[in-house]
Amino acid sequence: MGGGEAGLRLIRKVSRKRYYSKAVYEHERILVPIPADERNRVRRWLGQDLRIVVEHLNYGFAILAVAENPYIDGFPATHQFRRLIRALDTS
Repeated sequence: MGGGEAGLRLIRKVSRKRYYSKAVYEHERILVPIPADERNRVRRWLGQDLRIVVEHLNYGFAILAVAENPYIDGFPATHQFRRLIRALDTS
């Protein structure tokens, strides 16, 4: 990344569970670390069930995490998020 910006690296964790020395089951998790200067903004959602929406962009992806699906101007927030992402992707 240019200009001294720190990049974000996704973390992949694979948990393996063995049952009675027979079958091995794997469970994959992908973690998104929150930068230190942004942690206070997300602290209030710790321990809550969040709805996650991931949208693909030509140059990456965007993530929206909401506790519920509030309405903005009569549309669900997820719908507004997708419209914003499409506008970003075409510009």
